[in-house]
Amino acid sequence: MKIYRSEQLFKEDASIHIFSDECKQGSMPVHLHDFIEIIYITDGNAEQTVNGETYHVRRGDLLFINYGSTHSFTACESFSFINICFKPEVMVESVITPENAFAVLQLTAFDEIRRESEDGMLSFRGEERNEAEMILHAMAREYAEQKHSWKTVLKSYMNVLVSLIVRKLMDVDATGTDDIWRELSDYIDSNLDSDLTLSGLAGKCFYNPSYFSRAFKKRFNMSLTEYLNHRKIESAKTLALSGTLSDEEIATRVGFSYKRSFYRVFRRVEGVSFAEYKKNGKKK
Repeated sequence: MKIYRSEQLFKEDASIHIFSDECKQGSMPVHLHDFIEIIYITDGNAEQTVNGETYHVRRGDLLFINYGSTHSFTACESFSFINICFKPEVMVESVITPENAFAVLQLTAFDEIRRESEDGMLSFRGEERNEAEMILHAMAREYAEQKHSWKTVLKSYMNVLVSLIVRKLMDVDATGTDDIWRELSDYIDSNLDSDLTLSGLAGKCFYNPSYFSRAFKKRFNMSLTEYLNHRKIESAKTLALSGTLSDEEIATRVGFSYKRSFYRVFRRVEGVSFAEYKKNGKKK
């Protein structure tokens, strides 16, 4: 599988790459890349496949493809498109606000926890389409001409474009916030032995880690570290009562590299030692 890398595609010191193209026949084989991609269909129609999900697209349809996602397309007939490739920091620098942060989380997916979601494509029609295309064509022109301060102008256009996308997404689903946090919680429970760091989780949705931390604490009434420790200890308690695993195996399964660290956190969360908990559990 071919992998497209930003250092091969982006101009020096640039964080956005734009091109337009026309495909009369044929297809693009499955590939992936380490940058984010927005594909907007300007004419014709095609089948675009992202992470195994196929979308039938036509003029006005937009696909937001996260980095690391698999992607391919097949032309149903002649179709043309504008492709915007950009680095994740573009989102962090100019787009995410407290008002739209949850919608951006839906858009960027947490692909690992949204496996069955049909999100990923938005359709612009009527005046919305005209507005989106005006911005897209202006971006393509700015990138091609590269006049003075073109990078700054391009980022400003990018801010407006993604804001339109997010607004559209929020109009489509204004009630998804609780579902997002629930899915995040389920994801954490299923991956307690993984690297669930603040920067790692925040990076998956382009949040600034400090904002992600505040939003998480507001939702769960505790910090991410406290939440992770509570979930790990709850899982450890269940494993302990099964009576089939050693302390070291339990510690590893719930994400502790060292048994001593596991014991210390267990006592802090439960108020008793792990040995006492197991002893009382057996009595019961």
